[in-house]
Amino acid sequence: MPAKTPAPASPSRTLVRGVTLLEIVASNPDGIGVTEIATRANLDKGTVSRLLATLRQMGYVQQRATDRRFVLGSRCLWLAREYRSHQEELSNVARPFLAELRDSSEETVHLAIREENFVVFIAQEQPDRSIRVRSAVGSRLAMHRTAMGRALLAELDVETRDHLIAELEADAHARGEEIDVEQLRADVAEAVERGWAAVDRHDDVTRLAAAIVDSDGEPIAALTLSGPNYRVEPRIEDLGAQVLRTARALSAALAL
Repeated sequence: MPAKTPAPASPSRTLVRGVTLLEIVASNPDGIGVTEIATRANLDKGTVSRLLATLRQMGYVQQRATDRRFVLGSRCLWLAREYRSHQEELSNVARPFLAELRDSSEETVHLAIREENFVVFIAQEQPDRSIRVRSAVGSRLAMHRTAMGRALLAELDVETRDHLIAELEADAHARGEEIDVEQLRADVAEAVERGWAAVDRHDDVTRLAAAIVDSDGEPIAALTLSGPNYRVEPRIEDLGAQVLRTARALSAALAL
């Protein structure tokens, strides 16, 4: 009887650990040591050292000779450049629309794409004001946490929307995060009616968003206007309408 072939080890655990270490290094631009990385990743120092050695060989991290602390390697720049090149067409077409909305509202405007159940911020325009919302470019947030996500959900058919909300709920629970599904559904329903969405993140910032659709009417991206509550709330209906007009104009431009 032939010997059983051993089942191949799943690479997912190692991959997740490696990416986790990379993100820890990325969040510390001044450099970070092995011991601190191990503590943050909740891994033993030996495992962390081996994973970092592989990442260093591949060029994703480097270890400074002066203090032996780890920083990002040049391969990350290549990844960022390649990712950015895929978004250039959308960003280039969107830029004047974002700038016009920024100027008319005097608030910060962001553009994000949908990436599965997340939104990824890829561009921004900020007003020349002392109090403004900080840049979110590069951030990747679950759809249920953002006004943009609500705007994207509002553009989907009911069946697809319900399926996606169920996935968002399951994913949030798997990560140990809270999610108010009833509030999410109420916000999306309101966005369906008025064309733009809002979200209350209890941080004194009001965010208004509208979806950008392709020539087939599929939501591919969204833009959001953000500003302090005291400036945005008194003008919320007018600003919401501006956001919607801009999103529709951008959608039309992309369809040409």
